[in-house]
Amino acid sequence: MARRSSLLRGALLLSAANLALRGSSMCFQVFLSNRLGAAGMGLVQLISNVGFLAAAVGSAGVRTASMYLTAEEYGSHRPGGMRRARSYCLLYGLCVSLAAGALLYGLSGAAASRWIGDGRAASSLRIFALFLPCSCLWSVMAGYFTARSRLRSLVLVELADQVVAIGVTVVLLLAWAGASTERACCSIMLGNGVSTALSLLALLALDASAPREAAPPGLRMGRRLLRVCLPVGASDTLRAGLTTAEHLLIPRGLARFGESPDRAMADYGTIHGMVFPVLMFPSVLIYSLADLLVPELAKCRAAGRSPRIRGLTDRCLRMGLLFSAASAGLCAVLGGPLGRLLYHSGEAGRYLRRFAPLILILYMDAMVDGMHRGLGQQVYCARVNLLTSLLDVALLPALLPRYGVAGYFFCFTATHILNFLLSIARLLRVTGCRPGLARTLLTLLCAAAASASSLAVPETAGPLACCLGRTAVFAAILAASLRAAGVLRRRDLVWLRAALAAGGGD
Repeated sequence: MARRSSLLRGALLLSAANLALRGSSMCFQVFLSNRLGAAGMGLVQLISNVGFLAAAVGSAGVRTASMYLTAEEYGSHRPGGMRRARSYCLLYGLCVSLAAGALLYGLSGAAASRWIGDGRAASSLRIFALFLPCSCLWSVMAGYFTARSRLRSLVLVELADQVVAIGVTVVLLLAWAGASTERACCSIMLGNGVSTALSLLALLALDASAPREAAPPGLRMGRRLLRVCLPVGASDTLRAGLTTAEHLLIPRGLARFGESPDRAMADYGTIHGMVFPVLMFPSVLIYSLADLLVPELAKCRAAGRSPRIRGLTDRCLRMGLLFSAASAGLCAVLGGPLGRLLYHSGEAGRYLRRFAPLILILYMDAMVDGMHRGLGQQVYCARVNLLTSLLDVALLPALLPRYGVAGYFFCFTATHILNFLLSIARLLRVTGCRPGLARTLLTLLCAAAASASSLAVPETAGPLACCLGRTAVFAAILAASLRAAGVLRRRDLVWLRAALAAGGGD
């Protein structure tokens, strides 16, 4: 039971830390939105998306390679091989990220004026470029620590990273930025960059203190590294380029719909800078579990443990569906009061309600992608992601000028549903898992019943009271209906209690 519960305990540890990280990040987003406004948040999001493209070029799939190769060596009981994998990944990441950072620095002016459409973004892009190698190398070390199950060390470093990032940014905003949007964006980039550099040094120091063992001969680590990095890096770069193009198209398309440039940027900032952080806040457990599924399934695959893979897939899909359905239902009924409580914005609340049902697809797709990476299906995932990103870029220019935000919502929904259906079909085929349709429908019905019941608490009670009341009613009705319908089985509760009672190492 101790080995079977290690994955859950790891997910719980990461989730507890990520709840603190995500909670502080969301509070920080609220602070930023109140200081910068919706249009300023839109500019920050566009800068981040251009940086995301540069980071994809600079990392070139090396984080996935770090996790995958380290997990393979871990499963084969070769500690020296794990260090060899880390060293190769660090060297590869350093070379590629330095080139990507130099390229971004040189093109920052053109990217700001021609892509983002605002010259004030150039200085922020240059700051991002300077810290890009640190970010890429940090991702290598994070993947390495995750695959080695050194989760507590990683969690402590991530918590410190968040504290430093927020602290540096707030100090710069209050002491230097003033009313300047350009300086505010630079403050955010500097805060993130300084914290990432310090976190990288901390991870390297922690790893240097661990015992060393010589790597066995014949590992062919360079060849294995390139076999993972080249297809994943190419697909990640292409998808990042398409994602960046998609985000750059949104405010321009909304402006062509008839909105002013400032209003178009404000709508974009409301959706991606205010709504999405709240929408994705409950995803902590899903993304933590998805990260841990990569090394866990890679170990099982290397050992040929097919029954373990099927059992793990089935349990994670059932628990993931339950969590995703509950999060979607709760977010739908809390959208209005949350928008007013956090942002003093009825528009943010309306967008929250509109996007809430898509939580079910977004969260489950994240878990399925984690399983695919652990099962060596990276190339297939890359093809699916590329296909849906191409559809996004093709549909947005046609839909946004005619339908505005409604066109963006339709495009977002259609492409994400297609991505999930293709991914889950492949996962079921590869693992041989056969989830029950009846249990899936019952889970969704229980979440829908809990959502409908919680609407009995009126919004006139006030935003905070409404949120608390609806959450309490939702939780009570959901728990009762799940037990009555037999969706949450006794052996699931026994497994959960046993996992929670078991201890865990670093």
